[in-house]
Amino acid sequence: MPDSHAPDPPYQRTQFMPRRELGSELPVGWQLQEYVVESLIGVGGFSIVYRVRDTRLDRLVAMKEYIPASLATRGPNGHVQPRTTRHRDHFDLGLRGFVNEARLLASFDHPALVKVYRGWAENSTAYMVMPLYEGATLAKWLANLGAAPSEAWLRHLARQLTEALASLHAQRCFHRDVAPDNILLQFDKSGGSYLEQKPQPVLLDFGAARRVISDATQNLTAILKSGYSPAEQYQGAESKRQGPWTDVYALSAVLYAAIAGRAPPSAIARIVNDQMVPARQLGAGRYSAGFLAAIDAGLAVMPENRPQSMEAFRAALDAVVPVAVPAPAPPAAMAAQPLRAAVPWWRRAAMLLSSLARWRLR
Repeated sequence: MPDSHAPDPPYQRTQFMPRRELGSELPVGWQLQEYVVESLIGVGGFSIVYRVRDTRLDRLVAMKEYIPASLATRGPNGHVQPRTTRHRDHFDLGLRGFVNEARLLASFDHPALVKVYRGWAENSTAYMVMPLYEGATLAKWLANLGAAPSEAWLRHLARQLTEALASLHAQRCFHRDVAPDNILLQFDKSGGSYLEQKPQPVLLDFGAARRVISDATQNLTAILKSGYSPAEQYQGAESKRQGPWTDVYALSAVLYAAIAGRAPPSAIARIVNDQMVPARQLGAGRYSAGFLAAIDAGLAVMPENRPQSMEAFRAALDAVVPVAVPAPAPPAAMAAQPLRAAVPWWRRAAMLLSSLARWRLR
């Protein structure tokens, strides 16, 4: 996990979490199994991450504890307990999701995926131990850089992330939360300025527990980041329209944000009125046409119009000849179509949503 207390630049989220009580984290010196808490790394809506010392191997690692702020609180003797009896079922669902996430991550061995050393149940909750990753998130790195990175740097990043996501997809697992603040960049400390190095990215925050709880309740929204979540993700995890192409959209949005200095507009806003300036326009003259066209293809609003797998997306990125991407009609062409222009925006949105629903039923 990131070895930093500094907050990332803010990103608009559609999920709102209740404030966690002060002092809900385990105190310094608290011991669980062979791990002793040394400091707090981060507090999220569904878990707390600590820097701990492994007393058996005498090394520092990260320990993640399941404690959803909306459902649970810290009880006597460090135990985690549901806030009320009516929260018990949802708490248990999330707990099973947390345990499954630990097992899932432990089964993968890719440098761009978080590695889990160990997981266990204790204190009426569960824990997982991971390497103590040091580095900056992509969001911080881009903010420090103050300019768009080179195409070679972005290709290096995309190559590693597409490989990692492809290995997830091969096991029918989708990340569904790929964004600049969930990509940690590790650098060689002896390799000079980190702004000039090609980093090793690590995908963070799979959020399996968060997905399970969100799907089971109406008072929590699914994992959504405005600009990075595609339209089909707003329907919830049960939607059969989600697949590898869902992560393709998010990764394309990450590359777009690196080039443009801002995330694409919300996918829902784009359904109503797509005002996204294409990457091939924003990056013209600075990046190759094929690279920019692949990003635009990955950001297609309709799922079937995107590359359908990470392998296909990587091939599009590497293509010399740009992939075909339907371009939005220019204002002059729109003026030449009075019937279409006369259709209210809400009717156009309904037509697009209806098309998405038909695609889901295939």
